[in-house]
Amino acid sequence: MHDIKLEHNDDMALDPADPALVMRGSLFIDGHEAGCWEARRDGTWAAHLRHERGWIVEPSRAALVERLANFHSDH
Repeated sequence: MHDIKLEHNDDMALDPADPALVMRGSLFIDGHEAGCWEARRDGTWAAHLRHERGWIVEPSRAALVERLANFHSDH
């Protein structure tokens, strides 16, 4: 498993035209920036890894971190 860090970006960077987002930020894997993440109003957490297609969506922050740690070790 790898070390996953979800770094919070300034809330002022959120697009007010997108009411589905609560927070967003940068995704770090083993200390290297690897993509981005979002916390959504519906309670889900999502991440997009560079060089991967689509979003990984989980029902909680903890579930997203766990999946990313395992997903990244498989690739």
